[in-house]
Amino acid sequence: MDESPDKPFDFTAEFVRHHRSLWLVAMSIVENSADADDVLQEGAIVGIRKLQSFRPGTSFRAWMGEIVRNVALNRRRSVRREVHRFGYLDAQHVETPWRPPTNSPLAADGSLVALQESLDDRMLKALMELEPTARACMLLRCIEGLESAEIAVLLDIPKGTAMSHVFRCRRVLADRLSAPADESPSRSESF
Repeated sequence: MDESPDKPFDFTAEFVRHHRSLWLVAMSIVENSADADDVLQEGAIVGIRKLQSFRPGTSFRAWMGEIVRNVALNRRRSVRREVHRFGYLDAQHVETPWRPPTNSPLAADGSLVALQESLDDRMLKALMELEPTARACMLLRCIEGLESAEIAVLLDIPKGTAMSHVFRCRRVLADRLSAPADESPSRSESF
């Protein structure tokens, strides 16, 4: 972020600049594109309300990432309480189709566009079986190209944990995707 004394902080520009990373964090937690969109909107409102707590010169993406992560975790807890209380999900949470963020290398079915012939919705299914933090690390590394240190700051985890998640996720995904489509791969490692 280029912050000069005579140039006021532009929340909107920074939010738009980091939108895709923030969306991936939200999506990895709520596992639903409609909810991820809602989380980002709610996160933006919270961010604007708490803007006085942002320290210029620090990482906006990390600060906003913490807000988005908290909003997403609250949303996920709310959905789980609803399921527990009523025994079902409302129509909003049932089979909501996943949409990739703008300029994403992922197609609407979750497959990687450039590798469509070799990777399909099995990739999305395998990704969604990962634990949310591990999935976020993997997506931020592979889609956004963030380094482990950047992922660690964004997700508020140690750098070594981010590195470990990416390493293990790659191995788990390779195992799951190398199994024949009609076989269910062993779940010896789960995240």
